[in-house]
Amino acid sequence: MNISLKYGFLGLGMGGTSIAHACAGMRLSAKSEQRPYTALLINSNEMDLLKLPDYPNIKKIKLPGFERGVGRDIQLGQEAFNVHKETIAETLQSFFNDRDYIFICCGLGGGTGTGSVIEAIRLLHAKGFAGRFGLLLTLPRRNEGRRVLDNALQRLQVIKRAMQGLGAIIVVDNEKLFQTGLSQSQSVEDFMKSCNRHVARLLHDLNTVTASYKPYGSYHFDSSEWLNMLRTGGCLHIAKCTLPAQTVDLASPVTYMEALKQSVLNGELSAGYDLQDATSSAVSIVADGSTAKRLFTHTFVEQIQSFLHDSTPILDENPVATYVGDQLGQVTIYTVFAGLNFPDSVKKLTEELTELERKAEERTQKTDAIAEALAGIKPQEKKAAVDLESLLSVAEPASAPAQEEGEFKDPFDFLNNLK
Repeated sequence: MNISLKYGFLGLGMGGTSIAHACAGMRLSAKSEQRPYTALLINSNEMDLLKLPDYPNIKKIKLPGFERGVGRDIQLGQEAFNVHKETIAETLQSFFNDRDYIFICCGLGGGTGTGSVIEAIRLLHAKGFAGRFGLLLTLPRRNEGRRVLDNALQRLQVIKRAMQGLGAIIVVDNEKLFQTGLSQSQSVEDFMKSCNRHVARLLHDLNTVTASYKPYGSYHFDSSEWLNMLRTGGCLHIAKCTLPAQTVDLASPVTYMEALKQSVLNGELSAGYDLQDATSSAVSIVADGSTAKRLFTHTFVEQIQSFLHDSTPILDENPVATYVGDQLGQVTIYTVFAGLNFPDSVKKLTEELTELERKAEERTQKTDAIAEALAGIKPQEKKAAVDLESLLSVAEPASAPAQEEGEFKDPFDFLNNLK
């Protein structure tokens, strides 16, 4: 198994380091011990870094002075990165010097990653990596709270303004992945690990299809074209579908085109893109030798190209490449669109934050019924206790009785004099 590009992953914060670690943990193949990618993991919270196993192709950078984390404070997260910027710069230049493409990985909404992602972009751009890095961003779920959403959207505002000058932005929608995983009986930790492995596997598969399989036909979507897509500003949308070979009937396009269309609609990592914005697309189809001979006809390819043209009429290019692979009895179709705007899920996050802000404003203006009720209580004069024996007896001189030794005195007796 070969790869097209040597990836590097710069993981920021807990979410970003978890994904970067999973990507660097990918083996070249199931039978190989070689890990072809490298990862530089940066986090303020030392415990989060310690939880990630050490590999020779991974380097961890702690941020002394911020060991306990930054408490979802993005300004503090930015400061933690900047305080150690020189150390980070020296390390990434040596660690990523031979990399073809670098993904800055960040889980939006927290403190360290969200706070440092813009500074990381500036640093990579200034240190000679311009044109060969992009972003791998995870969106928070809509129910994660006002502060998380506000943090994420603050950074997305900046990234949106600069996105055409950056490389590809791969958006991982945690809400989508969570809803997909509801049917799985996993712990939260195991589920998040499986999501990270899913992202890692997808990027690795796309990187091996272009370098490992024999092209069937006249067109090959090669490594340089994959790199060009990763260099394209805007979001990169990835779709994948796998079909049993025996169910694909050339005489009935519905047997494969509906699955292809649904995979594009749903996406692997996020959905809700306007494909009309795409500047380029590519389809890579892998089948075993006998299936390829039967399936990869001009009619089959033309059906898929027509779908791409209908979905994205203005494209720089839209190749459909066919390959012979080693997975018997199945057909796998990878579809990639480049140059897109953010998905609809970003808009939904803004709507959720707006609603939370409205509720917070209502709360500040809400009448405090308890305070009003307490304020309505009028202070009353303390009534003197009636001592029947003293009323009936002869009055003694009005003087305070001396306290006998050992007699208890209430230390809170002064409260009785308050009106």
